[in-house]
Amino acid sequence: MTGDRNTITGYNAGLVLTSGTWNTFNGVDAGRFTTTGFANTFIGKEAGLYNTNGSSNTFIGALAGYSNSNGVVNTFVGYQSGYSNTSGAYNNFFGYGAGHGTTTGNANIYIGHMAGYLSTIGRYNVFMGYQSGYNNNTGYENTFIGFETGKGNTIGNDNVFLGHQAGYNNTIGDANVFSGVAAGYGNTSGKYNVYNGHYAGFVNKIGSQNTAVGYQAGYSNQSSSNTFVGYQAGSNSLTGSNNTFVGQNANVPSESNLSNVTVLGYNAKATVSNSVILGNDANVGIGNSAPGNRLEITQIGVNQSGLRFTNLTSSSPASLLKQTKFLTVNEKGDVVLGSPGSSARESAESTLWQTSGNNLQNTNEGGVIIGSGVSKTPAGYRLYVADGVLTEKVKVAVKTTDDWSDKVFEKGYKLRSLSEVEQHINQTGHLPGVPSAAEVVEKGVDLGKMDAKLLEKIEELTLYLIEQRKELEAIRQQNKQMKDQVTELQAKINH
Repeated sequence: MTGDRNTITGYNAGLVLTSGTWNTFNGVDAGRFTTTGFANTFIGKEAGLYNTNGSSNTFIGALAGYSNSNGVVNTFVGYQSGYSNTSGAYNNFFGYGAGHGTTTGNANIYIGHMAGYLSTIGRYNVFMGYQSGYNNNTGYENTFIGFETGKGNTIGNDNVFLGHQAGYNNTIGDANVFSGVAAGYGNTSGKYNVYNGHYAGFVNKIGSQNTAVGYQAGYSNQSSSNTFVGYQAGSNSLTGSNNTFVGQNANVPSESNLSNVTVLGYNAKATVSNSVILGNDANVGIGNSAPGNRLEITQIGVNQSGLRFTNLTSSSPASLLKQTKFLTVNEKGDVVLGSPGSSARESAESTLWQTSGNNLQNTNEGGVIIGSGVSKTPAGYRLYVADGVLTEKVKVAVKTTDDWSDKVFEKGYKLRSLSEVEQHINQTGHLPGVPSAAEVVEKGVDLGKMDAKLLEKIEELTLYLIEQRKELEAIRQQNKQMKDQVTELQAKINH
């Protein structure tokens, strides 16, 4: 042996030590196979028995660090603590059998009787309490504190369990936080859950992304994406998801599977999915601090309700046209039911109309019918009046110049000959382009189009007159020439 500054007491202790230094071996077979390891302290029968070149380890207790060969900077205190460790480093195990199965796991802290007992390669774990993390195999970055906390965990990672049997059955669930006696007790593979309170989330096995705060909050829940806050909040919810329960006993009926409910307030209960429920005596205030009604809205600006129906506007069709009762407000702003017989200004039918400046406007997509005989206005028309309209003036709006008849005077306009017009009249009994009497009876007359058509015929007639004038002028000139020729012949005869 070339090593120095070693302290060795006990049968076969440090038996094959060669160049190892600063070691303390105390007990039968303590550090027996250590050769070059240094700065180790092995106290107890077969403590660090198979250590060879592992260094800076402290093993106290019979069979503590028994299998360690080259692991470094470990502290194992207790019978068989760190028993199977071979090359694991920076571990601290305190208690009977603590970290017994660890082989290559690093940087773990196991404190308590059989804490982390079956853990093999898990790393960065902290287990404190009787059999806490007992079955952990490869799970890493877990923190279990309390009696049998996380006992069933095998490969689950990044969990924090605090309290007697918190997360007891968790096996592969990740990133859970359970705090309280038996909080998350039944969880096996659920992930991203936060349970804070005795028996919070007790039954859940595979549900994920739940938050339960309070005694037995979310107790029976077995689904995902729920929030429970308060004593026994949502404790009856089974497989429903996307729920929010806030308040003592805010809940659903026994063994319900509702989803998408929000229940707020003491003893508030929801009985149907996709609902928002408040407590029986709850008032809701928006923009105020002391609501006196079930719903009270205070808008900053005066003469404004602060209430908007995005998909129900003034352009929406009325669904109950024959109803004459309506909602209005009283002098306090309370919403009340009114009728035309009261002091209200409008009946239900008049809500189809609105004022625009000094005008009364109807913006719905239908038409206005005065009288009987038709059920709706024809396409393209908004007003029907039976028996006629009496007025002192009518003005027809024309949208574009194309709707008027000035084209008749444009060059290139094809004017029918009078013989063609005569032929058309003989065949149809009316002018070309003008509707027949039968068509007028069937379809009526568009005043704007008919005025343009009549003006077109007048302008065509004007063109015919101009053409006739030119022909008459030519005949007149012809007659004058012939008269002059006759006068000249008579003069010659007389001489």
